[in-house]
Amino acid sequence: MKEIVLHPVYGEIVYNEDFWSGKKTLTVNGVPAQTISKKAYMIGDKQATLKGTFFMGVSLCIEDETIQVSPKPKWYEFVLSVLSFLFLVIWGNNPALCAIFPVVGGGIGGGLGGLSFALSLLFMKKQKTLLHKLLVGIGIIAITIFIAFILALVFMLMILWLNSK
Repeated sequence: MKEIVLHPVYGEIVYNEDFWSGKKTLTVNGVPAQTISKKAYMIGDKQATLKGTFFMGVSLCIEDETIQVSPKPKWYEFVLSVLSFLFLVIWGNNPALCAIFPVVGGGIGGGLGGLSFALSLLFMKKQKTLLHKLLVGIGIIAITIFIAFILALVFMLMILWLNSK
């Protein structure tokens, strides 16, 4: 996940964070910043500190100045991301509701909802327009609920098959 920011004093700041390992790299005007620790870097003769993560927004603090490298998620991104998790936790753990529309709940539903939350935030942060962010968020909610429904049907068929023996 790469973010490029043009700053009037420091020039082009390129921040890259690996999704799987969390490894962060920082370059300023094409020159890699020297890593001091996990969050501290040397940019020329100045010490800089990275705060945050790609999901929650990253800011670069150089002396007294704070530069927003990766934007923080908007409120609607959080709401859309958490909706599928809440749906699976609430609906999937209520037998009366599952009789109407079965979905998995419990640990499987929570895990699926957590994965949906992370993927939704990730894909929405990559979108530039509000419409695209909303479409991605709603699409991931729909896909997550569909997967939870299919899993519930598979489990119900397995139970029926085992009871028929």
